[in-house]
Amino acid sequence: MGRTSTTAEPQKRDAGTKLAQQRLSVLELAKELGNVAEACRQRGLDRTSFYEWKRRFQTQGFEGLKDLPPIHKSHPQTTPP
Repeated sequence: MGRTSTTAEPQKRDAGTKLAQQRLSVLELAKELGNVAEACRQRGLDRTSFYEWKRRFQTQGFEGLKDLPPIHKSHPQTTPP
């Protein structure tokens, strides 16, 4: 009645976790196969992304596999419209 539900946040969090799990599974597949190119081929992924995720996983752990927040493209000296 007086309660409001904020379902957007948990869904966003779940989507980030699910994406991170998918990325982790590619890293694990490459380790299992011993072949990064084959793992990427099987998952339809480019090797550049694979190595970026691998680097982020090594430095930040599971949290590093989640999407990064967007970078704002505004410049401090931009004239307003």
